[in-house]
Amino acid sequence: MKVAIGVLALVVLAQFAVGLLVRTRRVHAYLIAHLERAFGRPVEVRRFDAQVFPSLRLDADGVTIAEDPAFGNEYFLRAEKLSAGLRWAGLLRGHFDFGTLSLSRPSLILVRSAQGRWNLEDWLPPAKSGSPAGPRIYGPPAAAEGANRLERIEFDDGRVNFKTGQDKRPFAFIAVSGSVEQISPGRWQLQLEAQPWRSGVALQSAGTLQIRGDIAGTSARLQPARFAVHWSEASLADLLRLFRGQDYGVRGSFTLDAVAQSGVPGAGDDSVGGALQAAGVTNASAGGGAKNLPSDWIFSLEARAARVHRWDLTERADNPRVGLRIAGSANIAARTLEASEVALTSPASNLRGTLQVAGMTPELHVDSAGIQAGDLLAWWRAFEPGVEEGLVVEQYFTGSAILRGWPPSIEQLAFSSNGGSAKIPGVAEPFWIGALRGGRERDKLVMEPVRLQLGGERSAVSPIAKRRSTALSTPLHDAAELTASEDFNAHEGGAVLEAQVEKIATVLRAAAAIGRPINHGWDLDGRALGSVQWDWHRPRGQRWSGKIVVSKARLAVAGLNQQLQVGNAACVLDHGRHSVLLGAVEGFGTTWNGAIRENPPADSNTEAHWSFSLHGGELNAADIDRWAGSRARPSWLSTLLSSLSGGSRNSAQDGAARNLSVATSVSGSELLRQVDAEGDVSVERLTIEKLKLENVRATGRLHGLQLEAGDVSAQWAGGKVHGTLNARFSPRPIYDVMAQLEGANLAQLPAMENISERWSGTASGSMHLTTEGVGRVELLQNLTGQGKITLRNIEFRGWDVGAMVAESAVRAGSTSWGSGSGAFALQHRTVQLENLRLNGGTESTLINGTIDFARQVDLSIAVADGTRLASRGPLAGRTLRISGLLDAPTVKFEGATASDSASVAAP
Repeated sequence: MKVAIGVLALVVLAQFAVGLLVRTRRVHAYLIAHLERAFGRPVEVRRFDAQVFPSLRLDADGVTIAEDPAFGNEYFLRAEKLSAGLRWAGLLRGHFDFGTLSLSRPSLILVRSAQGRWNLEDWLPPAKSGSPAGPRIYGPPAAAEGANRLERIEFDDGRVNFKTGQDKRPFAFIAVSGSVEQISPGRWQLQLEAQPWRSGVALQSAGTLQIRGDIAGTSARLQPARFAVHWSEASLADLLRLFRGQDYGVRGSFTLDAVAQSGVPGAGDDSVGGALQAAGVTNASAGGGAKNLPSDWIFSLEARAARVHRWDLTERADNPRVGLRIAGSANIAARTLEASEVALTSPASNLRGTLQVAGMTPELHVDSAGIQAGDLLAWWRAFEPGVEEGLVVEQYFTGSAILRGWPPSIEQLAFSSNGGSAKIPGVAEPFWIGALRGGRERDKLVMEPVRLQLGGERSAVSPIAKRRSTALSTPLHDAAELTASEDFNAHEGGAVLEAQVEKIATVLRAAAAIGRPINHGWDLDGRALGSVQWDWHRPRGQRWSGKIVVSKARLAVAGLNQQLQVGNAACVLDHGRHSVLLGAVEGFGTTWNGAIRENPPADSNTEAHWSFSLHGGELNAADIDRWAGSRARPSWLSTLLSSLSGGSRNSAQDGAARNLSVATSVSGSELLRQVDAEGDVSVERLTIEKLKLENVRATGRLHGLQLEAGDVSAQWAGGKVHGTLNARFSPRPIYDVMAQLEGANLAQLPAMENISERWSGTASGSMHLTTEGVGRVELLQNLTGQGKITLRNIEFRGWDVGAMVAESAVRAGSTSWGSGSGAFALQHRTVQLENLRLNGGTESTLINGTIDFARQVDLSIAVADGTRLASRGPLAGRTLRISGLLDAPTVKFEGATASDSASVAAP
């Protein structure tokens, strides 16, 4: 018992003494010197500590290992704590040897110089010298006899940064853990795990990188080396963020397995060598049979991506997956790579070939390629919203190619297919795709014409062997022919599509099925034929040109209650400029012709500007109200769908109708909001209630739900009307009209329908009208305005107004005035006459009162000489008051002493 207590006391005393000893300046310097010999670099330590029990161990806090000046002035390795085991055997022999060395939260900076050397190459300490007759050791000469030897280095929660010269790279590895252990003289075994990291980018699932293998510990660029890399649980989004620094909107999972060796040919007796053999990588296979140099790397890489889709689309079971395998050899110093095996595979497609890289010039030989259209459709569906479930494409393509340089240029190319078919939801007929063949011929890419046929038999699109004699000689009927070519030297090319279809709705249905609906807020059905060409020229981009003629068609537009009947029209594409030529289009109760042209904006971020010139026949405002007014039929859309699908529909057609309802569900106001157009509209006759205008012409602009017509002219009642119209359609329609009238014939005024034949003379004037609302009733109710009127050579046949006032009795005859003028106001469906003065010789007539839209009148007529009227004083004698219905008014004679009245028929 006393012995045990004595031993324990000695241990405690030794522990206390060693702790004090290592804190002395002299021992601190001694330990620093041994660490510098072990690491081969200057070392700084903030504080040392040591323990004797249960094992002899040295602890160091705040460790910094300096950098080789050739690689910069920043630190090489820094750790919060270093723990090193010490060998008792070495101490007893007078040596100070480190055992296992552990680093807590280390930070390592790897620097690559301009000469291609890494600062790590000279860091790992050399082994003790062996016998001269022993096996060959790669690396620098052995250290002196008194040098320390590190057996094992362990680290946890570390970080590895990278620099190129003096420039820091945005990449790093975090959460680094593992060990580096010397397994034989001059060779170190690696077992590492880390997570990739990039500055300035938030990574959510960058995966875990595992490295297993062994490398040389001294110079020779860490060679010979053998290792295996496994990268798992990484997302494609974070992979792209790591290498490109931004999110490209791609989602999916990524896995990488790679094995490589250099400097030691063969050697398949361990896990890495076995992995290389299992991957099929040997000296002969890697270099095509050539003998590999010690600096060559033999490698095999296999990358796999699964569940690939766009970020805002739901993950699906049929999302594409793809695998890439590359095996061969590479020399990093010489910047050469030779891959004897390159394979890109997907569920039903594959591409196989070889790859060579010399300097910075890659050359890829695609020896064989087989691509299923179903795989292409899966990729399209993964990145394009709205692709319908029932869409099926069956076709197989084969080909070969040689690509050289970066960006790659096509040196050789050949491809072909025996044709295929597509099933489009909502279309009962099958869609046949003809055989195709093409490739590079001299400096051009040429593709033979491909027949695309809707319906009919499969033989309508012949195989390549029969195509020239049969398919291309068959007239187009519900069919199209596609050709393409490119000049590789000029970097320009194009594709030409010639087509004739009996039902345009089928084409629109197909476009909607692939997620690219053409019609937004409108729908069209009818016959179309034409030819369009898509040209591309780098760097100017792509341009469309060609002409499409539409006939016997029906056009439905959101916001219109009825369909436009298109007798004939054409859409002209002129290298980015679009034009619509209207031959005969029936709508709004008349037939239209003219042109609508697009003026592309200089700034690609702004909307296109359109110009138009339209001419119509006889137009009635009542028809306009029926087409676009508030009396829109709630079921107009269902009526449209029924008519376009031909009445009865099967289940497939019901699906088409549902898709069509989506295409036309854009509100009229939203469709109108996108319009920015200016031009002129003319009609031969415009009828607004009882107002009949002829040769109406308006020039203006419609943009942002606002209409500005600065020049409106027409002929009315034998005279001319000029004016302006401004309208704002959101949030509530508001209209503002200013008009000038010149030389209108009073006998043609619609306001006096039953008595207009008794009037003669001309009228001129001006007025300003405003209203708001939707529909005829609301617009008339809110109509307000004012104006002035000037009259010339007025004659009224039926009453002698002067005699009636003088005698207080109705007198037949006529009344004439040489001129007249006055003002009026309009409000609450009533016209208020204000001092309308008619001058006739020595007498003048003054009229005041109201006339409403229900033809109720209340007028006061005074007759006197011009002097008395001008004085505005009370008139002596009688005045004439007319009230009641304009067709059968009541006439009263009022004066200073008496009042008589009589009901008389209108003259």
